[in-house]
Amino acid sequence: MDKQRVLILDGDSRQGLPFVRSLRKAGNMVTVVCPWKACPCYFSRYPNKRLIWPDINEDSGRYYDRLLEYVKGDNCDVVLALGDVTAILVSENKDELTKYVKTPVPDYEILRRAADKSWTMDFCMRHRIPCPKTYDPSKQSIEDIVKETAFPVIVKPVRGVGAVGLHKFETAEQLKKSYDVLEKKHGKLQIQEFIPQYDTQFQAEAFCDQNSQMKVCMVIGKPRFFPVTGGTSTCNTTIERADIVEIVRKLLEGIKWTGSADVDLIFDPRDKTPKVLEINPRVTAGIKIGFDAGIDYADLQMRLALGLDIPEINQYQVGKTLRNLCLDILWYMYSSREARENTSPPWWKFFGKNVHYQTFRRDDPLPFLGFLLSNMKKFTKSGTWKTKLGKDVK
Repeated sequence: MDKQRVLILDGDSRQGLPFVRSLRKAGNMVTVVCPWKACPCYFSRYPNKRLIWPDINEDSGRYYDRLLEYVKGDNCDVVLALGDVTAILVSENKDELTKYVKTPVPDYEILRRAADKSWTMDFCMRHRIPCPKTYDPSKQSIEDIVKETAFPVIVKPVRGVGAVGLHKFETAEQLKKSYDVLEKKHGKLQIQEFIPQYDTQFQAEAFCDQNSQMKVCMVIGKPRFFPVTGGTSTCNTTIERADIVEIVRKLLEGIKWTGSADVDLIFDPRDKTPKVLEINPRVTAGIKIGFDAGIDYADLQMRLALGLDIPEINQYQVGKTLRNLCLDILWYMYSSREARENTSPPWWKFFGKNVHYQTFRRDDPLPFLGFLLSNMKKFTKSGTWKTKLGKDVK
């Protein structure tokens, strides 16, 4: 394809790093947008240009005004929105933005539904896609729900990231006592059957073409996550699971998805079936393992944006490991001795040709420092040290 001027809106993200590197190495002109200088992509050697724009989380209106002014000025050919907030903003305003630039972001209605965990679970249950039994308290009273389900149960926001807002309740009395407080704090919730977790969780980094045909599905095992009771993965390993590929295909093609999607699944030991937990309708930080395993997701995004054919990729390197070192250290601190001794790959294996890190590369080491400084700034501003350390997750 011809070389393009690419604007990446998520310079403060970990997932932006492999995109910046891949696109720059392919000869494109790459510009990253950051809310401040202390960001992973700002510290990277690969962007051609770095821009400081208002923080989208604090003033999305000013952010969008800056974006619209930039694309109207013929400063780029393609806009990539890799995170939740930027993807929603670009998708909401896709009709206006695509008068000036191209973007692979899905149409807003499809993205909105996929981001709603309650809608996703309802779709899975209606189409016999394996998933935990899930209840929507906006359609059914708590009293009726507790009569139908067995305890313990999981309560979590229908929109959220990682383990924020996730709570486990052992009894109906505990649930009824706490539900209103949680709803006030986190917004709309869903109630889900608890699946015993004895082994690795899974995620699938998939990619669908313009016709919603799934062309890529890389399966990842998540042996470690933080908080240790269930949350953000701290270590990922590429694996082969044909059963998971088919489950993800049925789900994404069924909802008419296009572009990148991350599907989280859990293995249910009761019936030996992997079950869908949620769709993350965006690029996730774990996608870097795909680049390391031989799949160039940046090239796929560009092809989708430019209306080019998307190749089908059925093979990738199995056994690649990707670590979020900061969270993996927290996993070690909070996990049991038995878990530390039995985890695979071993926690102490820091180096090797198959060991990679989300924010560190030997040829581009400074983003790790940018990641640390960026998170220190975010935590200081929001006062969320306690939450980020998992203290309020039950």
